[in-house]
Amino acid sequence: MKRYLPFVIIAAVLAVAVGAGFLMFRTSQPQTSKVLPPAVGPGATPNAAVSKGAVLIDEFGDYQCPPCGALHPILRTLKSEYGDRIQIAFHQFPLTQIHSHALEAAYAASAAGLQGKFWEMHDLLYDNQSEWSQVGDFRPILVDYARRAGLDLPRFMRDMNGLQVVKLVSEDERRAIAAGVNSTPTVFINGQLTPNESLTIEGLRKEINQRLPVNP
Repeated sequence: MKRYLPFVIIAAVLAVAVGAGFLMFRTSQPQTSKVLPPAVGPGATPNAAVSKGAVLIDEFGDYQCPPCGALHPILRTLKSEYGDRIQIAFHQFPLTQIHSHALEAAYAASAAGLQGKFWEMHDLLYDNQSEWSQVGDFRPILVDYARRAGLDLPRFMRDMNGLQVVKLVSEDERRAIAAGVNSTPTVFINGQLTPNESLTIEGLRKEINQRLPVNP
């Protein structure tokens, strides 16, 4: 029996490794059967006023996520093309395990939103993502962005550390988890999950055009 013990141990280790790999693989897969649950509470979709008949694009994103940064100019272009026929809502889903500044960036955007400047901070964060992603102390950069966005700086600093902002971000995270979101960017169009391969300007145009009401 002693002669076979090393082989038994090796086999057990391999079985555990394969099992762990399978679990990691499952976790990384998009859960395409999920739909976005309705927004509830006072913090629901604070950055999009949905027009009747407009196509609603919900993005769950992380400001330090490079693919989210790549999607940002695509959505901005689509908004300029379609105008009020589409509405875009951004929801915070900071991947804090891999992005050291993601949560602070989410708090900054949410704090700016309390002053009606959500999109100004949102755009500054994404437009300058490569400049701040690797810095050590992120706070001075956020203060500079707040100044550039025309925010009341003392209020911005209080709100960033305040309970209201924490609740707003936490509500976005809870809704994301309820919808099966496990990566960023994740996009829903009219509540239906959009496949990652469609997150190109051509793919999103197709998805939008299929949902636009037909004029009589």
